[in-house]
Amino acid sequence: MGQNNAESQENQMDHFEIEATETETSKQIGYIIEISGSGAKALCDVEILREMSNMDNDDAEFSPGQIGTILKIKVSKGFLYVTVSDVTAQQNDDGSIKNAIMELDFLGHGIRAPYTQSGMIFDRGVTDFPIPGQPVYPVSLRDVEGIFGDNDSNHFHLGHVYPQHLTPASINIDALLGKHFSVLGSTGTGKSCTVALLIRRIVERLPKAHIIMLDPHNEYEKAFSDCAEHFDINNLRLPYWMMNFEEHIEMFIGTYQSADRQIEIDILRRCIYEARVDNSDTLTPEQITVDTPIPYKLSFVQSYLNTEMGKLDNPETLTPYLRLRNKVDELRRDTRFGFMFSGMLVNDTLTSILGDLLRFPVDKKPVSTIDLSGVPSEIVNVVVSIISRTVFDFAVWSRGKDARPILLVCEEAHRYVPTDTSTIFTSTKKAIERIAKEGRKYGVSLGLVSQRPADVSESALSQCGTIFAMRLNNERDQKFVSHVMPEGASGTLNSLSSLQNRETLAVGEGVEAPVRLLVDKLEDEHLPSSGSPDFSVDWQLELDDKNFVKETIDNWRRKGQ
Repeated sequence: MGQNNAESQENQMDHFEIEATETETSKQIGYIIEISGSGAKALCDVEILREMSNMDNDDAEFSPGQIGTILKIKVSKGFLYVTVSDVTAQQNDDGSIKNAIMELDFLGHGIRAPYTQSGMIFDRGVTDFPIPGQPVYPVSLRDVEGIFGDNDSNHFHLGHVYPQHLTPASINIDALLGKHFSVLGSTGTGKSCTVALLIRRIVERLPKAHIIMLDPHNEYEKAFSDCAEHFDINNLRLPYWMMNFEEHIEMFIGTYQSADRQIEIDILRRCIYEARVDNSDTLTPEQITVDTPIPYKLSFVQSYLNTEMGKLDNPETLTPYLRLRNKVDELRRDTRFGFMFSGMLVNDTLTSILGDLLRFPVDKKPVSTIDLSGVPSEIVNVVVSIISRTVFDFAVWSRGKDARPILLVCEEAHRYVPTDTSTIFTSTKKAIERIAKEGRKYGVSLGLVSQRPADVSESALSQCGTIFAMRLNNERDQKFVSHVMPEGASGTLNSLSSLQNRETLAVGEGVEAPVRLLVDKLEDEHLPSSGSPDFSVDWQLELDDKNFVKETIDNWRRKGQ
Protein backbone atom coordinates (compact mmCIF):
# COMPACT_ATOMS: atom_id res chain seq x y z
CA MET A 1 0.00 0.00 0.00
CA GLY A 2 2.78 2.44 1.01
CA GLN A 3 4.67 1.63 -2.20
CA ASN A 4 1.59 2.35 -4.33
CA ASN A 5 1.15 5.74 -2.59
CA ALA A 6 4.79 6.60 -3.20
CA GLU A 7 4.49 5.63 -6.88
CA SER A 8 1.32 7.71 -7.19
CA GLN A 9 3.05 10.72 -5.66
CA GLU A 10 6.04 10.29 -7.98
CA ASN A 11 3.74 10.08 -11.02
CA GLN A 12 2.04 13.32 -10.02
CA MET A 13 5.39 15.01 -9.42
CA ASP A 14 6.65 13.91 -12.81
CA HIS A 15 3.74 15.63 -14.54
CA PHE A 16 3.92 19.13 -13.12
CA GLU A 17 2.69 21.52 -15.76
CA ILE A 18 2.55 25.22 -16.35
CA GLU A 19 -0.85 26.59 -15.34
CA ALA A 20 -1.97 29.61 -17.35
CA THR A 21 -4.69 31.99 -16.20
CA GLU A 22 -5.87 35.31 -17.53
CA THR A 23 -3.54 37.18 -15.18
CA GLU A 24 -0.33 35.14 -14.97
CA THR A 25 1.70 32.11 -15.91
CA SER A 26 3.54 30.35 -13.11
CA LYS A 27 5.35 27.03 -12.81
CA GLN A 28 3.86 24.60 -10.32
CA ILE A 29 6.35 23.39 -7.72
CA GLY A 30 4.18 20.93 -5.83
CA TYR A 31 0.75 20.08 -4.50
CA ILE A 32 -1.04 19.94 -1.16
CA ILE A 33 -0.98 16.63 0.71
CA GLU A 34 -2.26 17.64 4.14
CA ILE A 35 -4.34 20.52 5.63
CA SER A 36 -4.94 21.71 9.20
CA GLY A 37 -6.62 24.76 10.69
CA SER A 38 -3.43 26.83 10.75
CA GLY A 39 -1.39 25.47 7.85
CA ALA A 40 -0.77 22.80 5.29
CA LYS A 41 1.88 20.45 3.91
CA ALA A 42 2.98 20.28 0.30
CA LEU A 43 4.95 17.69 -1.65
CA CYS A 44 7.45 19.49 -3.89
CA ASP A 45 9.91 18.45 -6.58
CA VAL A 46 13.49 19.15 -5.43
CA GLU A 47 14.80 19.60 -8.96
CA ILE A 48 12.24 22.31 -9.67
CA LEU A 49 13.12 24.01 -6.39
CA ARG A 50 16.81 23.96 -7.30
CA GLU A 51 16.11 25.22 -10.80
CA MET A 52 14.02 28.14 -9.55
CA SER A 53 16.52 28.97 -6.81
CA ASN A 54 19.15 29.57 -9.49
CA MET A 55 17.05 32.09 -11.40
CA ASP A 56 18.86 35.42 -11.34
CA ASN A 57 16.94 38.37 -12.72
CA ASP A 58 14.71 41.09 -11.33
CA ASP A 59 11.54 39.50 -12.67
CA ALA A 60 12.29 36.05 -11.24
CA GLU A 61 9.85 34.47 -8.87
CA PHE A 62 10.91 34.21 -5.25
CA SER A 63 13.21 31.31 -4.49
CA PRO A 64 10.58 28.82 -3.30
CA GLY A 65 12.82 26.53 -1.22
CA GLN A 66 13.85 29.08 1.40
CA ILE A 67 12.52 29.12 4.96
CA GLY A 68 10.28 32.18 5.29
CA THR A 69 9.59 32.41 1.55
CA ILE A 70 6.01 33.16 0.51
CA LEU A 71 4.16 30.72 -1.77
CA LYS A 72 0.60 30.57 -3.06
CA ILE A 73 -1.98 27.83 -3.41
CA LYS A 74 -4.62 27.96 -6.12
CA VAL A 75 -8.10 27.90 -4.59
CA SER A 76 -11.52 28.44 -6.11
CA LYS A 77 -11.29 32.23 -5.96
CA GLY A 78 -7.81 33.62 -6.27
CA PHE A 79 -4.90 32.30 -4.22
CA LEU A 80 -4.21 31.37 -0.62
CA TYR A 81 -0.83 32.83 0.39
CA VAL A 82 1.42 30.88 2.77
CA THR A 83 4.94 31.01 4.21
CA VAL A 84 7.40 28.15 4.33
CA SER A 85 8.14 27.23 7.96
CA ASP A 86 9.94 23.90 7.54
CA VAL A 87 11.36 21.74 4.74
CA THR A 88 12.00 17.98 5.05
CA ALA A 89 13.61 15.78 2.42
CA GLN A 90 11.78 12.65 1.27
CA GLN A 91 14.47 10.07 0.70
CA ASN A 92 14.10 7.25 -1.82
CA ASP A 93 15.14 3.66 -1.15
CA ASP A 94 18.40 4.19 -3.04
CA GLY A 95 19.27 7.20 -0.87
CA SER A 96 18.50 9.78 -3.53
CA ILE A 97 16.23 12.74 -2.87
CA LYS A 98 13.60 13.63 -5.43
CA ASN A 99 10.87 15.25 -3.34
CA ALA A 100 10.62 17.48 -0.28
CA ILE A 101 7.77 18.07 2.14
CA MET A 102 7.13 21.72 3.01
CA GLU A 103 5.22 22.84 6.06
CA LEU A 104 3.25 25.98 5.25
CA ASP A 105 1.68 28.63 7.52
CA PHE A 106 -1.39 30.44 6.23
CA LEU A 107 -1.03 34.20 5.60
CA GLY A 108 -4.22 35.22 3.87
CA HIS A 109 -6.34 35.21 0.77
CA GLY A 110 -5.77 37.39 -2.28
CA ILE A 111 -7.60 38.02 -5.51
CA ARG A 112 -6.49 40.11 -8.46
CA ALA A 113 -7.91 43.62 -8.61
CA PRO A 114 -6.26 45.34 -11.61
CA TYR A 115 -7.95 48.69 -11.01
CA THR A 116 -6.77 49.07 -7.42
CA GLN A 117 -3.48 50.77 -6.50
CA SER A 118 -1.86 47.54 -5.29
CA GLY A 119 -3.36 45.33 -8.00
CA MET A 120 -4.69 42.91 -5.40
CA ILE A 121 -7.29 42.68 -2.66
CA PHE A 122 -5.61 40.84 0.18
CA ASP A 123 -7.27 39.81 3.46
CA ARG A 124 -5.77 38.03 6.42
CA GLY A 125 -7.12 34.67 7.38
CA VAL A 126 -8.49 31.85 5.26
CA THR A 127 -11.77 32.19 3.37
CA ASP A 128 -11.22 29.15 1.19
CA PHE A 129 -9.19 26.20 2.50
CA PRO A 130 -7.31 24.12 -0.05
CA ILE A 131 -7.92 20.43 -0.55
CA PRO A 132 -5.35 17.68 -1.16
CA GLY A 133 -3.98 17.79 -4.68
CA GLN A 134 -4.35 21.54 -5.21
CA PRO A 135 -1.26 23.04 -6.86
CA VAL A 136 1.34 25.22 -5.12
CA TYR A 137 3.19 28.01 -6.94
CA PRO A 138 5.99 30.44 -6.14
CA VAL A 139 4.96 34.07 -5.87
CA SER A 140 6.10 36.83 -8.17
CA LEU A 141 7.28 40.29 -7.18
CA ARG A 142 3.88 41.52 -8.28
CA ASP A 143 2.22 39.24 -5.72
CA VAL A 144 4.42 40.46 -2.90
CA GLU A 145 3.96 44.09 -3.90
CA GLY A 146 0.23 43.54 -3.84
CA ILE A 147 0.41 42.27 -0.25
CA PHE A 148 3.07 44.49 1.31
CA GLY A 149 3.67 47.41 -1.06
CA ASP A 150 0.98 49.92 -0.04
CA ASN A 151 2.15 53.48 -0.54
CA ASP A 152 -0.25 56.19 0.61
CA SER A 153 -0.55 58.78 3.36
CA ASN A 154 -1.38 56.09 5.93
CA HIS A 155 1.65 53.91 5.11
CA PHE A 156 5.40 54.27 5.11
CA HIS A 157 8.15 52.00 3.85
CA LEU A 158 10.45 50.61 6.53
CA GLY A 159 12.48 48.16 4.46
CA HIS A 160 12.28 45.48 1.77
CA VAL A 161 10.72 42.02 1.86
CA TYR A 162 12.87 38.87 2.29
CA PRO A 163 14.51 37.13 0.48
CA GLN A 164 15.16 39.28 -2.63
CA HIS A 165 14.78 42.59 -0.81
CA LEU A 166 13.23 44.22 -3.88
CA THR A 167 9.66 44.81 -2.71
CA PRO A 168 9.12 47.66 -0.23
CA ALA A 169 7.54 46.60 3.05
CA SER A 170 4.78 49.01 4.06
CA ILE A 171 3.75 49.78 7.63
CA ASN A 172 0.22 51.00 8.39
CA ILE A 173 0.61 54.11 10.57
CA ASP A 174 -2.84 54.11 12.19
CA ALA A 175 -2.69 50.39 12.99
CA LEU A 176 0.90 50.67 14.24
CA LEU A 177 0.29 53.58 16.60
CA GLY A 178 -3.33 52.89 17.47
CA LYS A 179 -2.50 49.58 19.14
CA HIS A 180 1.08 50.22 20.38
CA PHE A 181 4.26 48.58 19.09
CA SER A 182 7.55 47.14 20.31
CA VAL A 183 11.02 46.71 18.83
CA LEU A 184 12.93 43.77 20.31
CA GLY A 185 16.40 42.47 19.56
CA SER A 186 19.78 41.54 20.99
CA THR A 187 22.57 44.11 21.23
CA GLY A 188 24.18 44.88 17.89
CA THR A 189 21.30 43.72 15.68
CA GLY A 190 20.38 47.24 14.53
CA LYS A 191 17.59 47.82 17.04
CA SER A 192 18.35 51.50 17.71
CA CYS A 193 18.73 52.23 14.00
CA THR A 194 15.38 50.56 13.35
CA VAL A 195 13.73 52.71 16.01
CA ALA A 196 15.34 55.85 14.60
CA LEU A 197 14.24 54.99 11.05
CA LEU A 198 10.73 54.10 12.16
CA ILE A 199 10.27 57.43 13.96
CA ARG A 200 11.84 59.37 11.11
CA ARG A 201 9.54 57.77 8.53
CA ILE A 202 6.52 58.62 10.69
CA VAL A 203 7.68 62.23 10.99
CA GLU A 204 8.27 62.45 7.24
CA ARG A 205 4.66 61.43 6.65
CA LEU A 206 3.25 63.35 9.63
CA PRO A 207 5.32 66.48 10.30
CA LYS A 208 2.85 67.68 12.98
CA ALA A 209 3.32 64.60 15.17
CA HIS A 210 3.83 64.69 18.95
CA ILE A 211 6.49 62.15 19.97
CA ILE A 212 8.40 61.81 23.25
CA MET A 213 11.44 59.53 23.45
CA LEU A 214 12.81 58.39 26.80
CA ASP A 215 16.50 58.01 25.99
CA PRO A 216 18.56 56.39 28.81
CA HIS A 217 21.90 56.61 26.97
CA ASN A 218 21.54 59.78 24.89
CA GLU A 219 21.53 57.81 21.63
CA TYR A 220 18.93 59.82 19.74
CA GLU A 221 19.98 63.46 20.06
CA LYS A 222 22.14 63.09 16.94
CA ALA A 223 19.58 60.96 15.10
CA PHE A 224 16.89 63.66 15.35
CA SER A 225 19.02 66.79 15.46
CA ASP A 226 16.98 68.32 12.61
CA CYS A 227 13.48 67.55 13.89
CA ALA A 228 13.62 67.26 17.69
CA GLU A 229 13.86 69.36 20.81
CA HIS A 230 16.50 67.85 23.06
CA PHE A 231 16.17 67.84 26.86
CA ASP A 232 18.73 66.88 29.49
CA ILE A 233 19.28 67.88 33.12
CA ASN A 234 20.59 71.26 31.98
CA ASN A 235 17.36 72.40 30.34
CA LEU A 236 14.74 69.91 31.56
CA ARG A 237 12.18 71.51 33.87
CA LEU A 238 10.39 68.93 35.96
CA PRO A 239 9.42 70.59 39.27
CA TYR A 240 8.79 68.41 42.30
CA TRP A 241 5.20 69.63 42.66
CA MET A 242 4.29 67.80 39.42
CA MET A 243 4.62 64.52 41.32
CA ASN A 244 1.48 62.69 42.40
CA PHE A 245 1.35 61.24 45.89
CA GLU A 246 2.73 57.83 44.93
CA GLU A 247 5.77 59.53 43.38
CA HIS A 248 6.13 61.71 46.49
CA ILE A 249 6.36 58.54 48.56
CA GLU A 250 9.11 57.12 46.33
CA MET A 251 10.99 60.42 46.43
CA PHE A 252 10.69 61.36 50.11
CA ILE A 253 10.30 57.99 51.81
CA GLY A 254 11.64 55.36 49.43
CA THR A 255 11.04 51.64 49.48
CA TYR A 256 12.52 50.77 52.85
CA GLN A 257 10.29 48.92 55.28
CA SER A 258 10.06 49.96 58.94
CA ALA A 259 7.56 50.16 61.75
CA ASP A 260 7.19 53.91 61.10
CA ARG A 261 6.69 53.68 57.31
CA GLN A 262 2.90 53.98 57.34
CA ILE A 263 3.10 56.81 59.87
CA GLU A 264 5.49 58.68 57.57
CA ILE A 265 3.15 58.14 54.62
CA ASP A 266 0.20 59.56 56.58
CA ILE A 267 2.26 62.58 57.69
CA LEU A 268 3.44 63.19 54.13
CA ARG A 269 -0.11 62.98 52.80
CA ARG A 270 -1.42 65.62 55.20
CA CYS A 271 1.65 67.79 54.59
CA ILE A 272 1.46 67.78 50.77
CA TYR A 273 -2.29 68.37 50.81
CA GLU A 274 -1.97 71.37 53.12
CA ALA A 275 0.91 72.73 51.03
CA ARG A 276 -1.15 72.57 47.83
CA VAL A 277 -4.19 74.16 49.50
CA ASP A 278 -2.05 76.95 50.92
CA ASN A 279 -0.71 77.86 47.48
CA SER A 280 -3.96 77.70 45.49
CA ASP A 281 -5.83 80.88 44.59
CA THR A 282 -8.39 79.41 42.22
CA LEU A 283 -9.51 76.10 43.75
CA THR A 284 -11.28 75.44 47.04
CA PRO A 285 -9.87 72.88 49.52
CA GLU A 286 -12.68 70.52 48.52
CA GLN A 287 -11.55 70.62 44.89
CA ILE A 288 -7.93 69.83 45.71
CA THR A 289 -6.47 66.39 46.29
CA VAL A 290 -3.00 65.31 47.26
CA ASP A 291 -2.41 64.50 43.53
CA THR A 292 -3.57 67.85 42.09
CA PRO A 293 -0.57 69.41 40.23
CA ILE A 294 -0.57 72.71 42.14
CA PRO A 295 2.81 74.31 42.91
CA TYR A 296 3.81 74.44 46.58
CA LYS A 297 6.87 75.59 48.49
CA LEU A 298 9.26 73.20 50.20
CA SER A 299 9.64 75.86 52.90
CA PHE A 300 5.95 75.32 53.72
CA VAL A 301 6.63 71.59 54.07
CA GLN A 302 9.47 72.23 56.48
CA SER A 303 7.40 74.74 58.44
CA TYR A 304 4.47 72.32 58.61
CA LEU A 305 6.70 69.52 59.92
CA ASN A 306 8.25 71.80 62.53
CA THR A 307 4.80 72.95 63.70
CA GLU A 308 3.51 69.40 63.98
CA MET A 309 6.62 68.30 65.90
CA GLY A 310 6.04 71.14 68.37
CA LYS A 311 2.66 69.62 69.25
CA LEU A 312 4.14 66.28 70.26
CA ASP A 313 4.78 65.40 73.91
CA ASN A 314 6.55 62.09 73.38
CA PRO A 315 10.08 62.47 71.88
CA GLU A 316 9.89 58.93 70.48
CA THR A 317 7.16 60.02 68.06
CA LEU A 318 9.42 62.64 66.49
CA THR A 319 11.38 60.16 64.36
CA PRO A 320 9.03 60.06 61.30
CA TYR A 321 8.86 63.88 61.20
CA LEU A 322 12.64 64.24 61.55
CA ARG A 323 13.28 61.72 58.79
CA LEU A 324 10.97 63.55 56.40
CA ARG A 325 12.42 66.94 57.24
CA ASN A 326 15.98 65.68 56.78
CA LYS A 327 15.04 64.19 53.41
CA VAL A 328 13.59 67.53 52.24
CA ASP A 329 16.77 69.31 53.33
CA GLU A 330 18.91 66.74 51.53
CA LEU A 331 17.00 67.10 48.25
CA ARG A 332 17.15 70.90 48.36
CA ARG A 333 20.92 70.92 48.94
CA ASP A 334 21.90 68.29 46.37
CA THR A 335 22.79 70.16 43.17
CA ARG A 336 22.22 67.01 41.10
CA PHE A 337 18.50 67.41 41.75
CA GLY A 338 18.40 71.07 40.71
CA PHE A 339 16.18 70.41 37.67
CA MET A 340 13.49 69.23 40.11
CA PHE A 341 14.13 71.14 43.35
CA SER A 342 15.44 74.52 42.28
CA GLY A 343 13.72 77.47 43.95
CA MET A 344 13.06 78.88 40.48
CA LEU A 345 10.60 76.03 39.81
CA VAL A 346 8.00 77.05 42.41
CA ASN A 347 5.99 79.21 40.01
CA ASP A 348 3.08 77.70 38.09
CA THR A 349 4.84 76.93 34.81
CA LEU A 350 2.94 73.74 33.99
CA THR A 351 1.56 75.16 30.75
CA SER A 352 4.97 75.97 29.29
CA ILE A 353 6.54 72.76 30.62
CA LEU A 354 3.96 70.51 28.99
CA GLY A 355 3.89 72.63 25.84
CA ASP A 356 7.65 72.13 25.43
CA LEU A 357 7.68 68.40 26.24
CA LEU A 358 4.60 67.45 24.24
CA ARG A 359 5.42 69.79 21.32
CA PHE A 360 2.43 72.13 21.48
CA PRO A 361 2.97 73.90 19.13
CA VAL A 362 5.17 71.59 17.04
CA ASP A 363 7.32 74.44 15.65
CA LYS A 364 8.99 72.11 13.09
CA LYS A 365 10.21 69.82 15.89
CA PRO A 366 7.67 67.03 16.39
CA VAL A 367 9.99 64.92 18.56
CA SER A 368 11.19 65.46 22.13
CA THR A 369 14.27 63.44 23.08
CA ILE A 370 14.76 63.25 26.84
CA ASP A 371 18.30 62.31 27.83
CA LEU A 372 18.11 60.38 31.10
CA SER A 373 21.81 59.51 31.26
CA GLY A 374 22.56 62.47 33.54
CA VAL A 375 19.61 61.94 35.89
CA PRO A 376 20.80 60.62 39.29
CA SER A 377 20.03 56.92 39.62
CA GLU A 378 18.18 57.53 42.89
CA ILE A 379 15.41 59.46 41.16
CA VAL A 380 15.42 58.29 37.54
CA ASN A 381 12.43 56.09 38.34
CA VAL A 382 10.45 59.08 39.58
CA VAL A 383 11.45 61.19 36.57
CA VAL A 384 10.26 58.53 34.11
CA SER A 385 7.10 58.05 36.15
CA ILE A 386 6.29 61.78 36.11
CA ILE A 387 6.78 62.02 32.34
CA SER A 388 4.81 58.86 31.52
CA ARG A 389 1.94 59.63 33.87
CA THR A 390 1.77 63.27 32.79
CA VAL A 391 1.50 62.25 29.14
CA PHE A 392 -1.44 60.01 30.01
CA ASP A 393 -3.15 62.51 32.32
CA PHE A 394 -2.81 65.29 29.75
CA ALA A 395 -4.44 63.09 27.12
CA VAL A 396 -7.27 62.14 29.48
CA TRP A 397 -8.11 65.77 30.26
CA SER A 398 -7.55 67.24 26.78
CA ARG A 399 -10.74 68.17 25.02
CA GLY A 400 -12.00 69.76 21.84
CA LYS A 401 -10.81 69.93 18.26
CA ASP A 402 -7.19 70.66 19.23
CA ALA A 403 -6.70 67.40 21.15
CA ARG A 404 -3.90 65.42 19.47
CA PRO A 405 -2.59 61.84 19.83
CA ILE A 406 0.80 61.45 21.52
CA LEU A 407 3.44 58.73 21.10
CA LEU A 408 5.68 57.78 24.03
CA VAL A 409 8.73 55.69 23.05
CA CYS A 410 10.45 53.94 25.95
CA GLU A 411 14.01 52.76 25.25
CA GLU A 412 15.46 50.08 27.55
CA ALA A 413 11.90 49.20 28.53
CA HIS A 414 13.08 46.34 30.74
CA ARG A 415 14.44 48.97 33.15
CA TYR A 416 11.18 50.83 33.58
CA VAL A 417 8.53 48.13 33.02
CA PRO A 418 10.23 45.06 34.49
CA THR A 419 8.69 41.71 35.26
CA ASP A 420 10.24 41.95 38.73
CA THR A 421 7.70 43.39 41.17
CA SER A 422 10.28 44.16 43.86
CA THR A 423 12.18 46.91 42.00
CA ILE A 424 12.10 50.62 42.77
CA PHE A 425 10.23 51.31 39.53
CA THR A 426 6.78 50.65 40.99
CA SER A 427 5.18 53.96 40.01
CA THR A 428 6.93 53.97 36.61
CA LYS A 429 5.74 50.47 35.82
CA LYS A 430 2.23 51.38 36.89
CA ALA A 431 2.18 54.51 34.68
CA ILE A 432 3.50 52.75 31.55
CA GLU A 433 1.28 49.69 32.01
CA ARG A 434 -1.69 52.02 32.30
CA ILE A 435 -0.79 53.56 28.94
CA ALA A 436 -0.43 50.06 27.47
CA LYS A 437 -3.89 49.03 28.71
CA GLU A 438 -5.89 52.26 28.43
CA GLY A 439 -3.88 54.67 26.30
CA ARG A 440 -5.65 53.77 23.07
CA LYS A 441 -8.92 55.22 24.40
CA TYR A 442 -7.34 58.61 24.95
CA GLY A 443 -4.96 58.83 22.00
CA VAL A 444 -1.72 57.81 23.72
CA SER A 445 0.44 55.34 21.81
CA LEU A 446 3.29 53.38 23.38
CA GLY A 447 6.50 52.12 21.81
CA LEU A 448 8.56 49.67 23.89
CA VAL A 449 12.18 48.99 22.91
CA SER A 450 14.26 46.32 24.63
CA GLN A 451 17.16 43.93 24.17
CA ARG A 452 15.81 41.71 26.97
CA PRO A 453 12.13 41.11 26.19
CA ALA A 454 11.82 38.33 28.77
CA ASP A 455 12.50 40.95 31.46
CA VAL A 456 9.78 43.31 30.21
CA SER A 457 6.38 43.20 31.89
CA GLU A 458 4.21 40.76 29.98
CA SER A 459 1.20 42.90 30.89
CA ALA A 460 2.68 45.79 28.88
CA LEU A 461 4.34 43.88 26.06
CA SER A 462 1.30 41.75 25.30
CA GLN A 463 -0.67 44.95 24.61
CA CYS A 464 1.62 45.79 21.67
CA GLY A 465 -0.37 45.11 18.52
CA THR A 466 2.73 45.19 16.30
CA ILE A 467 6.06 43.59 17.17
CA PHE A 468 9.31 44.08 15.28
CA ALA A 469 11.43 41.14 16.41
CA MET A 470 15.10 41.29 15.42
CA ARG A 471 17.69 38.59 16.12
CA LEU A 472 17.35 37.17 19.62
CA ASN A 473 20.14 34.86 20.72
CA ASN A 474 18.73 34.00 24.13
CA GLU A 475 16.31 31.08 24.08
CA ARG A 476 14.37 32.54 27.00
CA ASP A 477 13.80 35.76 25.04
CA GLN A 478 12.76 33.80 21.95
CA LYS A 479 10.16 31.83 23.89
CA PHE A 480 8.85 34.96 25.56
CA VAL A 481 8.45 36.80 22.24
CA SER A 482 6.66 33.78 20.80
CA HIS A 483 4.32 33.85 23.81
CA VAL A 484 3.34 37.52 23.43
CA MET A 485 3.11 37.64 19.64
CA PRO A 486 -0.23 39.21 18.65
CA GLU A 487 -1.05 36.55 16.08
CA GLY A 488 0.03 33.07 15.12
CA ALA A 489 3.39 33.15 13.38
CA SER A 490 5.14 30.06 14.68
CA GLY A 491 6.91 29.27 11.44
CA THR A 492 8.15 32.82 11.04
CA LEU A 493 9.40 32.92 14.63
CA ASN A 494 11.58 29.86 14.07
CA SER A 495 14.07 32.08 12.23
CA LEU A 496 14.56 34.58 15.08
CA SER A 497 18.02 33.30 15.92
CA SER A 498 19.20 33.30 12.29
CA LEU A 499 18.26 36.85 11.27
CA GLN A 500 21.01 39.07 9.93
CA ASN A 501 21.74 42.51 11.33
CA ARG A 502 19.02 44.99 10.24
CA GLU A 503 16.60 42.15 9.51
CA THR A 504 13.37 42.01 11.47
CA LEU A 505 10.21 39.95 11.64
CA ALA A 506 7.25 42.32 11.60
CA VAL A 507 4.10 40.75 12.99
CA GLY A 508 0.74 42.19 13.97
CA GLU A 509 -1.63 45.02 13.16
CA GLY A 510 0.89 47.31 11.45
CA VAL A 511 1.58 44.91 8.55
CA GLU A 512 -0.75 43.18 6.12
CA ALA A 513 0.70 39.81 7.12
CA PRO A 514 3.73 38.55 9.08
CA VAL A 515 6.78 39.52 7.06
CA ARG A 516 10.55 39.21 7.26
CA LEU A 517 12.20 42.37 5.99
CA LEU A 518 15.55 44.08 5.71
CA VAL A 519 15.33 47.52 7.31
CA ASP A 520 16.51 50.40 5.12
CA LYS A 521 19.82 52.07 5.94
CA LEU A 522 19.84 55.47 7.60
CA GLU A 523 21.98 58.32 6.36
CA ASP A 524 25.12 58.74 8.47
CA GLU A 525 23.93 62.04 9.95
CA HIS A 526 20.73 60.37 11.20
CA LEU A 527 22.33 57.35 12.86
CA PRO A 528 21.90 57.00 16.64
CA SER A 529 25.03 57.35 18.77
CA SER A 530 25.11 53.67 19.60
CA GLY A 531 27.68 52.20 17.26
CA SER A 532 30.23 49.69 18.46
CA PRO A 533 33.78 50.99 19.06
CA ASP A 534 36.39 50.31 16.38
CA PHE A 535 38.92 48.47 18.53
CA SER A 536 41.08 47.48 15.56
CA VAL A 537 41.49 51.16 14.67
CA ASP A 538 41.37 52.97 18.00
CA TRP A 539 43.93 50.72 19.67
CA GLN A 540 46.52 51.56 17.04
CA LEU A 541 46.34 55.32 17.62
CA GLU A 542 47.96 57.48 20.27
CA LEU A 543 45.91 60.20 21.99
CA ASP A 544 45.89 63.56 20.23
CA ASP A 545 45.00 65.51 23.36
CA LYS A 546 47.34 65.11 26.33
CA ASN A 547 44.68 66.65 28.60
CA PHE A 548 42.14 63.99 27.70
CA VAL A 549 42.08 62.35 31.15
CA LYS A 550 41.98 65.67 33.02
CA GLU A 551 39.13 67.01 30.87
CA THR A 552 37.21 63.78 31.33
CA ILE A 553 37.52 64.07 35.11
CA ASP A 554 36.45 67.71 34.98
CA ASN A 555 33.34 66.75 33.02
CA TRP A 556 32.70 63.93 35.47
CA ARG A 557 32.87 66.27 38.46
CA ARG A 558 30.68 68.89 36.82
CA LYS A 559 28.02 66.35 35.94
CA GLY A 560 24.64 67.69 36.89
CA GLN A 561 25.80 71.28 37.36
